[in-house]
Amino acid sequence: MGVLRRVCGAVGLVLAMALGVVAILLLVAIIRAVTIEGEDYRDPGLEGLVREELPGWYLQTLPELMGRALAIPTVSSAPGDYDTEQLLRFHAFLRESFPNAFNASFVEVEVVNNYSFLFTVKGSDPTLEPYLLAAHMDVVPVDASKWTKDPWSGQVIPDPETGEDFVWGRGAIDDKLGVMGIMAALDYLLSSGFQPTRSFYVAFGHDEEVHGEDGAGHIGALLQGRGVALDFVLDEGMPVLDGVMAGMEIPVAAIGVTEKGWMRVRLDVDGEGGHSSIPPNDQAVTRLASALVNLHRNPQPSMFGKGTEADLLTLMAHKASWPHKLVYANTWLFEPLLKVIMSRSRETNAIIRTTTAATIVRAGVKENVVPASAWAILNHRVHPAQPLEEVVKHDVAAIDDPRVKVTVEDTREAHPISPYGPHVPGWRLLAATVAQIFPEAVTVPTSLVANTDTRFYLNLTHCVYRFYPLLLTKEDLSRIHGPDERISVTNLGRAVRFFYELMLRADRIQGLSSAL
Repeated sequence: MGVLRRVCGAVGLVLAMALGVVAILLLVAIIRAVTIEGEDYRDPGLEGLVREELPGWYLQTLPELMGRALAIPTVSSAPGDYDTEQLLRFHAFLRESFPNAFNASFVEVEVVNNYSFLFTVKGSDPTLEPYLLAAHMDVVPVDASKWTKDPWSGQVIPDPETGEDFVWGRGAIDDKLGVMGIMAALDYLLSSGFQPTRSFYVAFGHDEEVHGEDGAGHIGALLQGRGVALDFVLDEGMPVLDGVMAGMEIPVAAIGVTEKGWMRVRLDVDGEGGHSSIPPNDQAVTRLASALVNLHRNPQPSMFGKGTEADLLTLMAHKASWPHKLVYANTWLFEPLLKVIMSRSRETNAIIRTTTAATIVRAGVKENVVPASAWAILNHRVHPAQPLEEVVKHDVAAIDDPRVKVTVEDTREAHPISPYGPHVPGWRLLAATVAQIFPEAVTVPTSLVANTDTRFYLNLTHCVYRFYPLLLTKEDLSRIHGPDERISVTNLGRAVRFFYELMLRADRIQGLSSAL
């Protein structure tokens, strides 16, 4: 009995100590959650900076202009395969619609590799480091049968539920919004006698949707050949998310500070062929299917905490609701829980790990013939913290079948993580502009899960950012590259105002971010 009492006492002591530790950790976490503060990017020195707001009459002209832009089908289908006739039509449209941007004495306009544009807006002080605003003129193809409206109409149509006006058409978000937003802001500024203190560039590629090598690839090489060093680059990216992030009752402005890598992997399987009436036991299709199922059941490992994920959540914490505030403010404590929660949503799962998608599967030529071979293409979007070789090792281990041949056909490294925070001039400029146009939103860094033209500008600066200046819901996100792409007139105005503010603020927030 004495021994039993001692054992029970020891167990009780251990449990008490464990509970004590848990209580202390929980108390520390609660104190941190209650006291955590966010970054305030409102700069009193910039208040009242804008000489005048964009006038209502000018904003009212934008939906019609946007509709005309969307009615020009500048489709890219494959590398080197883009509609040159429609691109030249779009060139003519831009020249007609924004004459000040094309004719100002201090704006140099170059057509790069026949179809892309590079604008050099020359500032009055050549010693200041310039920046670059980027967008692309091409769009992805459409399946018109899946649309409820003509994808090339550019119609302005009220939403039947809210009554809000939307401009419909492929490219409304990705990325003629960027082109039209930048051009409308620049053209109006120039019409009012504006000349910047520091120079900046505007780059419009013509083949971003098919890897961008002919457009932005040539623009980037041209700038590098001229020895250009940039303060920062801003291209398309994540929007201001409304109702997407759990625990956030206000919008979240997610600025991409890196973007995922890319890998194409081919799986090949050989098996027994023959007549379908006497199917063999070892069928190539079955073995390939097993490999794909194994990959689906064994996803790539979570990289939470090795990229921007923890900062994304921590910077949201001060505006989050309970109990999310407690978790977001203490990622050091709740990391295991966060990995599970974020893995359950396709949007957040793509942020914390390398994703795997079987995009092409091929086998068979005839109904009654068992194919002797089968193959599939995997598309990986690689997390910035995961080496490419580790992705392949995981694939091989997950498939767990030496008879499945794994071949890496093409790769692209993830981008470096650009610096962010109040001490970084380029980031502070963007965040301050976001605060002006979206005052209710909280700004956070994130990893862009898609790919952009920014890869061609990485040698020009260490500060590369990706952002769409518009407010989108979860439902809206599915319209990007999908059917019924549209942009609200309100969002169109926000985008133009964002670039208008940005160009003015850039003359006040000047820094050498590329030296960081």
